[in-house]
Amino acid sequence: MTAAVGPVPSGAAAHGGHAAPLPRSVHAWYGSGAVATGIFNTVPGLLLLIYLTDTLAVGPALAGLVVFLPKLIDLLVSPYIGIWSDRTRSSWGPRRPWMLAGALTLPVLFAAMFAGPPLEGDAAAGYVAVVFVAAALASSVFQVPHTAMPGEITSDYHERSTLNTWRTAFVGLALMLGGALAPVLQSATGDAVSGYRLMGLAMGGVVLVSMLGSVAGTRRAPRPVFPHRTEGLLTQLRTAFAHRHFRVLFPANLLMATAGGTMVAGVPYVTANVMGAPEYTSILMVCVLVPLIASAPLWKRLSVRVDKRRAAGCSAAVFVLGALGLLMIPLWGLPCAVLSSALVGVGLSGTTLLPWSMLADCLAAADASGRRQGGVLSGVWTSGEAMAQSVGTGLLSLSLALSGYVESGAGEVVRQSDGALLGMLVGSTLVPAAVMLCCLVPLAFYRLTAEDAG
Repeated sequence: MTAAVGPVPSGAAAHGGHAAPLPRSVHAWYGSGAVATGIFNTVPGLLLLIYLTDTLAVGPALAGLVVFLPKLIDLLVSPYIGIWSDRTRSSWGPRRPWMLAGALTLPVLFAAMFAGPPLEGDAAAGYVAVVFVAAALASSVFQVPHTAMPGEITSDYHERSTLNTWRTAFVGLALMLGGALAPVLQSATGDAVSGYRLMGLAMGGVVLVSMLGSVAGTRRAPRPVFPHRTEGLLTQLRTAFAHRHFRVLFPANLLMATAGGTMVAGVPYVTANVMGAPEYTSILMVCVLVPLIASAPLWKRLSVRVDKRRAAGCSAAVFVLGALGLLMIPLWGLPCAVLSSALVGVGLSGTTLLPWSMLADCLAAADASGRRQGGVLSGVWTSGEAMAQSVGTGLLSLSLALSGYVESGAGEVVRQSDGALLGMLVGSTLVPAAVMLCCLVPLAFYRLTAEDAG
């Protein structure tokens, strides 16, 4: 990966920009990589906690820890992946060799995570934790360089939004596959363990195709080579967080991702226990995802008209309205759930598209030292977002543990108490709504505009 190539290119491409518009195929193939990362975030976020508590008989507190700890390790390692990709010299450019390495490892580990070994309780928790750590690192090997690309391959402020509009559409497809199809596959065999195995293999295959397609399809993008940096991680992180726009955008996105992760993790609990119909999981996820995909171009248009920061604030408000509507499910039933889920999807579309577009602007803008740090910034970003989603799952598992939720093994039926039902409903609606509202505070201090972004 580190073989030297020719001289550093001059002009816009030397600094990661690109004067002419990129081919639409590059936009699309870049976005397609989000299918893999979206599935890896969605399926564990939606099913891993309930897989542990209701199939492998792991207590909710320990299960929440299993979901959280791998992302903590990933948080420590991902910035190094960013630094190493910054330093890579390759005829493929600095990012694509790393993306290929992730493509060859994550699908296998994803399938192994849901392989259902003959273990229960603490032993099963240990197995899943080890495999999940390896899978999270493999995901970062792909996602960190993939995240850095929009700020490097175009110098156009609004074309970065175009790249991330494609990405958002493919995130919606990933959520459709992971949120709607994965639960169907999991229940297709009639046996919980074999169903999870089937789902893991099928989703692993989709992840493989998505990653390889993104690696091959971005070969026509510019391949910038940046000056070699010898500073250590702490020095680069200090410089990164001296970037005033990134410093406020990063916590805003953490809060948005935490809110989304909490709600997604709660869907199967609410449908199975509060609504009494596990098959509603796929229905509600479709109700979220169709509006998510359909509204992405509208959020881009709004961002052009009122700027990206204000549009992101509006999308957060729409998400909160949908979350509060879901709280009324016990009173108004499925129609309320469908309408509120659609509002959540519209809000999630904006909170997915706009922060990533704003990140690309941050990556394109010179930092305090006047030098690029795309890899380390994207490493901090992706590991932080993964951590936020795990924190979201942790918040839900805490709500379950505090409200008295009872775990079960495969085939066991447990009637949950009224307190547990209330805990899972509040943890899936009011908690993510409150977290999403908090993102408006750091977002108010974001000031990067088209004139400032290079």
